Amino acid sequence: MHGETFRDVGVALATSYRMANLPAVDAGATRRALVTVACLAPTRSRMHADWVKRLIGQPSRVVDFSGLSRLETRAQCALVRQAVLDRLSPSQASAVVARFSESPREKQLGVSGLVAHFSATRPASARAALAADPLWDLLWRRYLPATQGDGLSLRAIAGRTHTSKSTLARRAIEVDRELDNLELLALAILERAFLADGLCVWPLVHCK
Repeated sequence: MHGETFRDVGVALATSYRMANLPAVDAGATRRALVTVACLAPTRSRMHADWVKRLIGQPSRVVDFSGLSRLETRAQCALVRQAVLDRLSPSQASAVVARFSESPREKQLGVSGLVAHFSATRPASARAALAADPLWDLLWRRYLPATQGDGLSLRAIAGRTHTSKSTLARRAIEVDRELDNLELLALAILERAFLADGLCVWPLVHCK
């Protein structure tokens, strides 16, 4: 990395939303808090491990806050989160917030925005049935961490919504397909902006 803050748009979003969920404390305590959060995260990918090394003090190819003060670091992450709202459509922004936010209140706003997105694409005659639709459960099943997903198995959702499991499985595939497309489009838009601003090093497609 040569002056860029983040390796790619995915790292920029994950780090910035994680930072938003941490208290504003002194620089050393911020770093220690980030190390703690990173080490306790359920998914420890190769990229994640590299980020932890950077926080601990070893060189990293993932995120670089060197030269930034505590307030500047938080401000940079706030600008990333603001770009989600400024550069994306409401549906795209909702998908990104639901995917990356670690704040329960903010994630709820993202999921609510996605319910509105799916509702807007339905015929008017079908919108009244939205409350009984398993959509809410399927969205939370997708976006809640596995450790918080009790009661969100397809079997549990089918029983709660009085939907056959096979019908629910097909619905889940449809929802996931549409959300995959929505998230990929949102990331592509943000990626172009972040690369142009010198915020990220590489396109996400190059980062395996």
